[in-house]
Amino acid sequence: MAAHDEEDFMAELKQEFKAAVKKNMLEFQSLYKEENYADIARIAHDIKGNAALFALNKGSEIAAELQLSAQNKEAEKVKSLIEALTAYMKEAGISD
Repeated sequence: MAAHDEEDFMAELKQEFKAAVKKNMLEFQSLYKEENYADIARIAHDIKGNAALFALNKGSEIAAELQLSAQNKEAEKVKSLIEALTAYMKEAGISD
């Protein structure tokens, strides 16, 4: 793959990631209200890997902690980590 093609591919992936994160941040709110910790953990797992791919290390760390807290059904910690991840993604220009 030529360097230009690789750059285009990564730019496209980042746009897809941004769109997914925006959707995920909204989903987290309703999933939290429903106490659906399994889906919160699943989404956090996806964000963890994708954030690392784009060198958003702090976002990846928050998502990892969110995944673990959701798996353990730690409601208050899940809530604060959703807020922290949402704020970080806004600060990083990934989400609105």
